[in-house]
Amino acid sequence: MSKSLWRILAVGSTGSGKTFTLQALGTRLRRKHVKTYVICPIKGHEFKRCTDAIGGSFIRLSTGSPHTINVMEIRPIDNSTNELIDGEMEEQSLLSMKIDSLLIFFSIIMPEMSNVEQQLLDEALMKTYADFGITTENASLLDPEKPGQYKKMPILEDLHRHLLGEEKAERVAIILNRFVNGSAQSFNRQTSVDLSNPYTVIDLTYLKGKTLLAAGMFIALDLIWDMARQNRVEQKAIIIDECWQLIGSHSNALAAEYVVEIAKVARAYNTSAIFATQDINDFFSLEGGKYGKAIIANSKTKIILNLEPHEAETAGEILNLTATEIHKIKHFERGHGLLSSNGNNIAVKFQVSEKEKELATTDPEELKAILEKCQSKTKSLNNK
Repeated sequence: MSKSLWRILAVGSTGSGKTFTLQALGTRLRRKHVKTYVICPIKGHEFKRCTDAIGGSFIRLSTGSPHTINVMEIRPIDNSTNELIDGEMEEQSLLSMKIDSLLIFFSIIMPEMSNVEQQLLDEALMKTYADFGITTENASLLDPEKPGQYKKMPILEDLHRHLLGEEKAERVAIILNRFVNGSAQSFNRQTSVDLSNPYTVIDLTYLKGKTLLAAGMFIALDLIWDMARQNRVEQKAIIIDECWQLIGSHSNALAAEYVVEIAKVARAYNTSAIFATQDINDFFSLEGGKYGKAIIANSKTKIILNLEPHEAETAGEILNLTATEIHKIKHFERGHGLLSSNGNNIAVKFQVSEKEKELATTDPEELKAILEKCQSKTKSLNNK
């Protein structure tokens, strides 16, 4: 495998081997010294065995987890490498950029937000950061008592206090209350996760409900994208499993545009972007499939594993597959797929070593064999 940048879309129904394929791609990127981030919104535990074995970092975000990401945090951006290459760049207001991303977050948890509510939210955000001495001037972010570090950042409850004082923003405040005082108050904390490990998996499985899960995916992706954009010399990779959560019918245009933008510009930041989905119909459900089609257009390589008949027909229509290729997709066995790149479509089988198979498999029979092997080893140690 070369170190060239990848732009991949992988699709496959449950049991087709999609998770296995993603782990094979991710761990081989890691072996090539590519810093790799993986976002798993569903069944993230399937990545843990492999992540632990290669010394990676497995981070679980949930309403009761000690791992937290402060969505309000403005993070230091190290542009020193980029500036050495391109010269001094025009300074962008980090506060303005953060507020843009926060408006996407709020569009996820409150998709029916009105223009008036959005304007009041924008004003409340400005006031909240001002309470911490932060303005649109980037110099205001620096902590005078800690040279080179940023000031303490506000959290959601600081914003909530400003919204409570606005009658027309009452609905926004009520919805945000869940994240401040309700069941999702783990979002109301300073960031505690560390993304320095060269292979990091973020598991969101225990964020229940489509809105909370989509919000968690966005928060994780926002943090990872901040990290990926900093150094164009260092090669990175972002793997987003079940990305339909952010571009499908349960999401909205702002969140979907954010994901599509990553698909379009990741290459400019020396970052491979790998998208995966098992719900191909929802992948194309928002605004007539506009965002799903945009990701396909920006994915040089497509991996199509086994699909249900109606999904295979949809994939065939979107990817201009022949009747023979659509038939194959409907009948592929686990681990087999159609590799589409540069107008060429080839039926392939994804081969891995026995060790890779043991670490990444999700097949029940193979997991049973692994369990029996572990039990036998434990019994042998206990008898000594």
